[in-house]
Amino acid sequence: MAAFTNDLSWSWSRHRALATCQRQYYFAHYGFWGGWYRDATPLARQLYLEKKLTTRGMWIGTAVHAAVEGVLKEVGRGRYPDPDDVVATVVARAEAAVRDSRAGRYRENPKRYPGFACHYFGEPEDLDGMAEEAAEVTAAVFKNPVFQRLSEVPDRICEVERLEQLTVGDVPVWVSLDALVADGQGGYVVIDWKTGSHHDLDQVRQQLGVYALYVLSRYLDGVASEVGRVKTMMVNLRSGEQEVHACDDGHVADATELVRSSAATMRGLLRDVSANEAHIDDFPTLEVGAAACERCLFRKSCGR
Repeated sequence: MAAFTNDLSWSWSRHRALATCQRQYYFAHYGFWGGWYRDATPLARQLYLEKKLTTRGMWIGTAVHAAVEGVLKEVGRGRYPDPDDVVATVVARAEAAVRDSRAGRYRENPKRYPGFACHYFGEPEDLDGMAEEAAEVTAAVFKNPVFQRLSEVPDRICEVERLEQLTVGDVPVWVSLDALVADGQGGYVVIDWKTGSHHDLDQVRQQLGVYALYVLSRYLDGVASEVGRVKTMMVNLRSGEQEVHACDDGHVADATELVRSSAATMRGLLRDVSANEAHIDDFPTLEVGAAACERCLFRKSCGR
């Protein structure tokens, strides 16, 4: 069996961590490494636990995405789950997650029992009504016209939450599309589910641009002139709003440059690029009082 190694790659989440705070990026992709082993250093163990922490909004988003993924995969097998059963499962998961976090089970097994940040940091709990909120957003999925349309054409669904890789230059890029569907006319539509109440639309477009680059590479032989056959769609399951973008040469160029420049910054912070060796001192913190520090899940290890 091949050794489990920490290799440099690019993903949207990794890019966002780097853009938010370089010290946070170090903690999330280097400092935590090996924290799951029994003989891990106290800091690595703590960083691994913090990497697995969640918040109310994060938990709801993850749970709803998992519910949609499960339903679409069942639809692809010719079965349509009962919406009430799906909602009930999400509610049960929410109640169990809060109960387990209150009991501190995440401290022994943070992968199986992720803890809520409010419990870890000893802050006022903000989880009242979380199960009901998760149920409301999940129920809204079945009324969403985009989801309903997908359910009607299961044979056109190409991917659902499948971890895939492409290469940009010499950079391995990981993507996981919420859904990819053939449009029936020789093209493809990338669907990205959102569950939050606010999103930076410029960042959403950047993220979808990278996904479009993947579709062009995997399904259209990387032929740049075929980019017009790709569309991207953001669907907010909470509000019902959606945005559709037809891709063009500019999207491909922007996505390619984003990956290359971001990866170059990542490599520039390393002491040994070939070994993907990083040192904490090379990853500066934000200025004291920065807004991002208030919600950072690594603020205890960082001393903020």
